[in-house]
Amino acid sequence: MTAPVFFVHDLNGARGMQRFEFTGPDAKHVMVKRIEKGERLDLVDGRGTRVRSRLLEASPGYVLVEIEEVVSEPERSPRITLIQALAKNGRDELAIEMATELGVDRVIAWQAERSIVRWQGKKQEKGLQKWANVLQVATKQSRRARVPSLVFAANASAAIAQVGGARLIVMHESATYPITGLTDLGAKEYALVVGPEGGITEAEIEQFRQAGADIVLVGDTVMRVSTAVAAGLTSLNIATGRI
Repeated sequence: MTAPVFFVHDLNGARGMQRFEFTGPDAKHVMVKRIEKGERLDLVDGRGTRVRSRLLEASPGYVLVEIEEVVSEPERSPRITLIQALAKNGRDELAIEMATELGVDRVIAWQAERSIVRWQGKKQEKGLQKWANVLQVATKQSRRARVPSLVFAANASAAIAQVGGARLIVMHESATYPITGLTDLGAKEYALVVGPEGGITEAEIEQFRQAGADIVLVGDTVMRVSTAVAAGLTSLNIATGRI
């Protein structure tokens, strides 16, 4: 079984050391999880550094470990970005949680035309922070060393601009061929687009199509946001050889 993961913001000092100590919220979690002396735990910084270690000492808010190995985990290839529309009742948060567990590299919080949830002013800052917290918790749960990056896009044009030369894949019920039928899967980055509860508008579909997007089906039923993300990312991971 893989070791549990704990976040330490700065792990640069761990290289070349035999022991490493840290404090803060995740140090408290070591005791909460009842990790015993000598048991394995991994420290990660969310940017690809992983310290494989064993517990030497723990007290409330303080942890000392013995370092076994320090590794730098590269980004996976190809990279996958999720362009996730804002959705109500926390379904967008469930979607990005599942996406993190499935290995997504970047998340774009997209305010689609039919998004009932609107991020304006301070709501945008609060919304992004809430999503960032979801991504970090999901990263720990899935024992990754990298937290997906997160940005906001106020509309479809902004989302398209954020992904640059990535191959766009839009899941939509109007499509005529399935995501499993995609060919020429040799891109360095893919961007999977998932709409809100009310669906992606025709104008938005046209914007994505003009940007070179593939419009695809994931199934013969209409799925909720989080289900669509799980189905789409799983299909894309398999098709591109990431799993």
